[in-house]
Amino acid sequence: MQSSSLSLLIVEDDAATRDSLCNLTAMQYPDFVIHCADNGRSGLECFMLHSPHIVLTDISMPVMDGISMSAEIKSLNPEVVIIALTSYTDTRFLLKAIEIGIDHYLLKPLVCEKLYGVIDKNITLISELSQRRKMKIALLKSQNDLKLANELLEQRVSDRTADLQILIREQESFNYSVSHDLRAPLRHINSFSAILMEEFAEQLPGQARSYLDRIRTASSRMGALIDHLLELSRVGRAQIKLGQVNLSEIARAILGSLQETEPSRCVGLSIQDGITVSGDPSLLRQLLENLLGNAWKYTSKKPSAHIEFGRTQAAGEVTYFVKDDGAGFNMEYKDNLFEAFQRLHSSEFEGDGIGLTTAQRIINRHGGNIWADGMVDKGATFYFTLPNQ
Repeated sequence: MQSSSLSLLIVEDDAATRDSLCNLTAMQYPDFVIHCADNGRSGLECFMLHSPHIVLTDISMPVMDGISMSAEIKSLNPEVVIIALTSYTDTRFLLKAIEIGIDHYLLKPLVCEKLYGVIDKNITLISELSQRRKMKIALLKSQNDLKLANELLEQRVSDRTADLQILIREQESFNYSVSHDLRAPLRHINSFSAILMEEFAEQLPGQARSYLDRIRTASSRMGALIDHLLELSRVGRAQIKLGQVNLSEIARAILGSLQETEPSRCVGLSIQDGITVSGDPSLLRQLLENLLGNAWKYTSKKPSAHIEFGRTQAAGEVTYFVKDDGAGFNMEYKDNLFEAFQRLHSSEFEGDGIGLTTAQRIINRHGGNIWADGMVDKGATFYFTLPNQ
């Protein structure tokens, strides 16, 4: 702050002394705005009108003394600098002056150099105080702007999330409707193809029967695909019903069922006991059916295979995994794993590319994450997290 922006109030009841003080300070500080008053009452009124930065006041004055005036001024602005001019006879006022917070005391008769020294010191302090005040105002404004920006961003995120949820629900509803409506014509195709094969097989040439078999195979595959699409749509629309779910028991039951369907296969199973989580029992069962079913499928070409289900720690978070030593996959294409209808293996393994998409949807519905590591012909490991476990 430059001295040109500072102002000084001189309060002195003696006219000669007051004039002398005004002249001395005006010559020393030509850029100061100087106001004068002849007693405490008029000095207080002048302060309220002009709000000077420094007050130079006598103590013993008529109408209102300097102590009372200073107390009023400090109550209005505690930061204003007050310099009291005292004489030895004013010592009875000193304790009161200290109590109200008068900043400096100069004895009469006044020594100009001492007065100038005190004023110079306070010019620097006032400048620093002004800078801090400006910085505080700027900081508060920045904080307020940041708060408003965050509120606006949160509102935009909320609006876009709501819009996205509407679009997802509409898409799921559309998928459900289309899949449901396709089932009837497929049933007709299968039924009439079966009738042709049963009642007119002898009249049909061999090539025609081959075509019918292809039609029935394709329609059956499409029926399975529609079932999986309906399953995916149901996962997206189902209401989450939280409960305690023993994943170890579910995994053991699923793998036991798979072994019963292919008892000739040699598959070693490792299932960690006591893995209990909070989640939707139906959806989590479907999750494990998809992941363990994949592990069972992609180890089918090995004479001796191993499948494992367990729990570990990843990045400080409880993580669950399904691991196998089967066909594996090329990590270069890992981003395609959870995309619908994207298959990383040839027709040697049956499937339609919906199972992992459904698994990801289930994990997303629970607020978790799912990812995979693998190597061709070395197997794959699918990891997933479930928050708040």
